[in-house]
Amino acid sequence: MSEMHELRSQVAIVTGGGSGIGRATCRALAEEGVRVLVADLSRGGLEETLAGLAPAPGGPHLGRVVDVCSEEDLAQMVSYAVAEAGRIDILVHSAGILRLPGSGPRLMVQTSTEEFDRVVGVNLRGTFLCNRVVVSTMIKQRSGQVLNVSSISGRKGRAFDSVYCASKAGVIGLTESLAEEVRAQGIRVQLILPDAVDTPLWDQNGRLRAPDWALPPERVARVITHMLALPPDTVLENVVVAPLRARKRKTRGEQVS
Repeated sequence: MSEMHELRSQVAIVTGGGSGIGRATCRALAEEGVRVLVADLSRGGLEETLAGLAPAPGGPHLGRVVDVCSEEDLAQMVSYAVAEAGRIDILVHSAGILRLPGSGPRLMVQTSTEEFDRVVGVNLRGTFLCNRVVVSTMIKQRSGQVLNVSSISGRKGRAFDSVYCASKAGVIGLTESLAEEVRAQGIRVQLILPDAVDTPLWDQNGRLRAPDWALPPERVARVITHMLALPPDTVLENVVVAPLRARKRKTRGEQVS
């Protein structure tokens, strides 16, 4: 661990920080001494996250209500972070949705244009907008890290979740392209693809609950923190984080939902 990059006193923005993987990542980074700006559409969620963060040496943690589909919200988020903390060292983009509220799993031919636009808007367009505005600041700094949270569903389509899978596949391509574009400017861009994780995203499945072997979000957060702490000359590409039981089931040819 002596070769790992020091995260202490750095400044991180975590989108989707009000719950799930985002909240767990905020906590993990705060434990490493990172000053965190928790960004989320839910004020209650982000305030609950802020209340549970370990103190940071660089100053108080920050919170911002942000819609990742809004260019204005994101621009104000970046301006606020720079004004309060002086710089942005890390972006963990974790905000995402599975489907429209109240909508359940359905065939692609039954999916409305409204649902397509909203899921792709949050998951893919939101990633584009958030990465673009934060990376613009990092380019001026000549340093920074971006870690986008996609999904294993972006590599293998899954029945009844076609739009979600398509949006997460887009996040993979966008992230890989961005990594190539900004590497020479001192910015590292990485990607993580969680498998079954027990987060509030499962609430959008109605009566279908997370399997009992799904990982807690803290497992993913630990991997994210490790990836951010890697030496500057090292990158992990398309990291899949999966429950061991899920991997064993798949090797026997059984489908995992």
